[in-house]
Amino acid sequence: MNREKIKKLLFQFVKFYLFSLLVTLLQYLLLTFLPTVINNNTDWCSVPCQLFRVKLGIVDTYIFNYPVTGDETGGMGYFAAFAITLFIAQCVNFPMQRNVTFKSHGNVWYQAMWYVIAFVAITVVCSVLMSIYVPVCKQFLEPAVYNILITVINGGVQMVIYFPVYKIIFPEVERD
Repeated sequence: MNREKIKKLLFQFVKFYLFSLLVTLLQYLLLTFLPTVINNNTDWCSVPCQLFRVKLGIVDTYIFNYPVTGDETGGMGYFAAFAITLFIAQCVNFPMQRNVTFKSHGNVWYQAMWYVIAFVAITVVCSVLMSIYVPVCKQFLEPAVYNILITVINGGVQMVIYFPVYKIIFPEVERD
């Protein structure tokens, strides 16, 4: 790979990373108020949401594990807030990554389809991984430590997966 290609790839990665941080900030802001809105307007937070059980050795948990907590941070209400937040974030992320980071001019519907497929697959894979290591972290580490560790691990795994996937989904096609 020549210097120009390496330089371009690094520049794309920096833009990808910065946009990812921006979308993460958006998700954080949405998850700051949306669970409270859902809790105040529905009874969903009192309905447990535990989907797809995983049982491996000492790990016995769910891929999507939102038990009732007695407040807005649990149950179907928090899962709904999480899902809505992810959807909105991807609606922002898709055009930024496609148009700015990778400057792709391919068929937008085809790219959107593959983007959604990749998003769902990566979300499930990361949730499976988290369902395995989060209970172990919670068992052996203080909450302040495991929350940081979980955030770093999950974010790192997603970045390693998403960047090459986006390179495939958003090829640089010259315009005529």
